[in-house]
Amino acid sequence: MVRHFPINDVQSVLPAHFGFWPGNSTTPGEVTSRVFSPKLPVVCRKLHSKQPFGMFKGENGMNYAFSTFLIEAIIIIFFIKFVSFLLRPFRQPRIVSEIIGGMMIGPSLLGGSRNFNYYLFPPIANYICANIGLLGFFYFLFITAAKTDVTSIGKAPRKHKYIAAIGIVVPIICVGCVGMAMRDQMDENLKKSSSIGGIVFALAFTSFPVIYTVLRDMNLLNSEVGKFAMSVALLGDMAGVYVIVLFEAMTHADVGGAYSVVWFLISVLIFAAFMLLVVRRAFDWIISQTPEGTLVNQDYIVMILMGVLVSCFLTDMFGLAIAVGPIWLGLLVPHGPPLSSTLSVRSETFIYEFLMPFSFALVGQGTNVHFIRDEIWPDQLSPLVYMTVVAFITKFLSTAAAALFFKVPARDSITLGLMMNLRGQMDILVYLHWIDKRIVSFPGFTIMVLHAVVVTAVATPLISFLYDPNRPYRSSKHRTIQHTPNNTEMGLVLAVSDHETLSGLITFLDFAYPTKNSPLSIFAVQLVELTGRATPLFIDHEQGKEEEEEYDEEEEEKERTQSGRVDQVQSAFKLYQEKRDECVTLRAYTAHAPKRLMYQDICELALAKKTAFILLPYQKERLEDAAPTELLDSGMLSVNVDVLSHTPCSVCIYYDKGRLKNAVVRLSMDLQHSTNSSRYKQETYRFVVLFLGGADNREALHLADRMSTNPDVTLTVIRFLSYNHEGEDEREKKLDDGVVTWFWVKNESNERVSYKEVVVKNGAETLAAIQAMNVNDYDLWITGRREGINPKILEGLDTWSEDHQLGVIGDTVAGSVFASEGSVLVVQQQVRNQKGGDGFLNGKFDYKSLVSLWSHHSH
Repeated sequence: MVRHFPINDVQSVLPAHFGFWPGNSTTPGEVTSRVFSPKLPVVCRKLHSKQPFGMFKGENGMNYAFSTFLIEAIIIIFFIKFVSFLLRPFRQPRIVSEIIGGMMIGPSLLGGSRNFNYYLFPPIANYICANIGLLGFFYFLFITAAKTDVTSIGKAPRKHKYIAAIGIVVPIICVGCVGMAMRDQMDENLKKSSSIGGIVFALAFTSFPVIYTVLRDMNLLNSEVGKFAMSVALLGDMAGVYVIVLFEAMTHADVGGAYSVVWFLISVLIFAAFMLLVVRRAFDWIISQTPEGTLVNQDYIVMILMGVLVSCFLTDMFGLAIAVGPIWLGLLVPHGPPLSSTLSVRSETFIYEFLMPFSFALVGQGTNVHFIRDEIWPDQLSPLVYMTVVAFITKFLSTAAAALFFKVPARDSITLGLMMNLRGQMDILVYLHWIDKRIVSFPGFTIMVLHAVVVTAVATPLISFLYDPNRPYRSSKHRTIQHTPNNTEMGLVLAVSDHETLSGLITFLDFAYPTKNSPLSIFAVQLVELTGRATPLFIDHEQGKEEEEEYDEEEEEKERTQSGRVDQVQSAFKLYQEKRDECVTLRAYTAHAPKRLMYQDICELALAKKTAFILLPYQKERLEDAAPTELLDSGMLSVNVDVLSHTPCSVCIYYDKGRLKNAVVRLSMDLQHSTNSSRYKQETYRFVVLFLGGADNREALHLADRMSTNPDVTLTVIRFLSYNHEGEDEREKKLDDGVVTWFWVKNESNERVSYKEVVVKNGAETLAAIQAMNVNDYDLWITGRREGINPKILEGLDTWSEDHQLGVIGDTVAGSVFASEGSVLVVQQQVRNQKGGDGFLNGKFDYKSLVSLWSHHSH
């Protein structure tokens, strides 16, 4: 088949040939590119030898195709990054910036200059850019399909399937009616049944790769509506695979009749059988040859990436849409580690940052706003405009209405309707395919590209406005340690990313001293970075799973064995539960998510289980010993920061310096080797609470009170008061006095608990008083993070604090300058939402609240 690449005109374009044009011989050794356009002359360029050139020899580097290609690459990437930088404050996804950046170097803007085209984008170099751009699209589709879990379609809730079906069928009917009604005024190519059918189906379907990339840019992959949208889009995409085959069969029928269609379908079946029976088994064999917990061999990765080119060639040879090959090949790749994750690690950066800019340069070269003229409006442009408008309205209304029918909250339903109208890479590749099939001309292509840009650029800020993934975490109910009655079960979420941090947290839980009368209900979630998957995954390792958390045993077992680290942490969870079965209930989870979205899994779990607090290990990016140039657990610091910002309950951050853990290990060894346990003297541990006032410190004191019941712990509470009561908040002071009085009355007869007060004038005296306590060699320092602390007590200390994760005092005690070997526990009490959730968010229609919401934002 002949592939036509867009240049600067709507007229027919012939690809460049070496040597001579048919019927018009030229001098051998010349490259000729002919464009039938009144705007540009015929350009003839001499083919230089491959010798070094130099401006000082009088040579022009732009006369060489390769040197011109290099400067084109620089210009293309620069403009896309520049536009992305400008649009960043407007919350625009990457696809919008890339399309606009490509249009800037096209005939719509700079490409309209004859000199710009002649020197920087001549046809001889455009040919290279166009083909690299197509490769970018193909590899993008492959790598996205490789992350897609096709098996999740069968596990999707029934309402997702109904919403997906309604959101596709209704637009198909409406847009199809509009297309048939306007058929008489369309041009010859557009009025064909195959052309109208292709446009109708393309506008009705929403591509999963598009939804995935846009939601990833908006940090909504792990949100409730984001998961909903990806599930619905994936269901539609699977139907779209068959629609593509049907569309290609229709185009073959237009050209070659029934005979051509039969052979086309036979070739498709042969190709599909080869992919399923041979290629899929080859992938399984590669996985079996890969040692557990390691990346796939580089040779296999190269062969698979070459296989993408082979699949493109075969589908193009059979007359199928060339993009179908990479999509089918990617869907056959087992998602997740080790194969899909290795492909992502090895190739994603090169595909997204180098190949894809050329893809959008190809789009920009074919997009020309100057083509939109009155004389071609009736037969070429107006039918496309009306069909796209009807498609947007019907898809939005049908999806939102279907979601509302299935009792999805109103705000989420509207957001879902907007998400289902997002357009991106897959759609643009379809538009390019329409040019190949002569369904639309370059003016029609321009209209479709502008439709994709406008819809996506407008929908994404609206989605950000309507849907806040952190809004559900704002609870108006007390979910704190302070408001959890004694002698009742207290729930907590324990979040870890590796076995090293888990051991320290388990040591801390032992000192929290759970008993039969005051047990702990622990929801332990292991955080695993999402690699090789498009959709975040949340696994409940218990047998009785709820419907939305279902995950069959075979897949779970596969997940456990794909990484030794996962198996090690889950084994530690199980061992801890077995040893403390009488007073601890532990339920284990695994959350696969991008690091920047892991906090959502933690907060959602805490909200669903109504826990009192979340326990996190202190995260600090540090250099890996084996690789001094790499950061260990890079990005995990943001998880703690985001949890502290959006938590639905209290949060405890534990900085384990190893002292308590080593003491517990030493104690257990002594007990094992002791022949007379009655003569063994139990070791005691010294804990101190730095009470500076405020909600966080009150929460810390209540947690310390629970720990004081441990007979192996001696607790010292030191309250800091401002000199002459300067800077004190009267309400906070009363609340502090009440909690301190309650604590002292309760523990007055406890010899292991002591209470002191220190009066300070400023932060310097506070720091001096804390340093003086260090001589007591405390094993654990407990303090509140920041809320409600008298600013006079911390005056001058803020400038010395580098880590806001622990607060000013916590950072001071944990710092190396303080020279304490004791661990640090920093507590933040829940910040409640006094107003609670609004009715519109919860799906309750309230006209007054809706009007007040819009009037508030209009000001």
